[in-house]
Amino acid sequence: MKISNPVNLIIFKDNKILLVKRSKLDVSEFDKWSIPGGGSELTESFEDTLSREIKEELGCEIKKFNYFSSYVFQFKDFVAKAVYFYGLIEGNIILNEESSEFQWFDVDELKNLDLAFNQNIVLEDFLEFIIK
Repeated sequence: MKISNPVNLIIFKDNKILLVKRSKLDVSEFDKWSIPGGGSELTESFEDTLSREIKEELGCEIKKFNYFSSYVFQFKDFVAKAVYFYGLIEGNIILNEESSEFQWFDVDELKNLDLAFNQNIVLEDFLEFIIK
């Protein structure tokens, strides 16, 4: 079975979270909202993956970040060992072809969104973490 190692950044500012909508280039989960990030290269650290993915997907630099949590999700064709950080970005957002749009969502709006993979679980856990 294939193993995926995505590294993602929960971008949280002023009680809002930045999400991107997956484009049709992403055959799985397209048109669903997602936390920005992506897969690690074999020799990359999680931090290097995070910086590269945010630069590629959003055209931005990471201003600061902290580790949040890791998850293992079993899907039909693969297992995802996902690592999540949270932090802030700087610069103007310029999406690449992997995403069709981006939007800042108030934390109260998140439960009504069609989120990719199991990211609803991640965001629920994050909101509990941030409130404490």
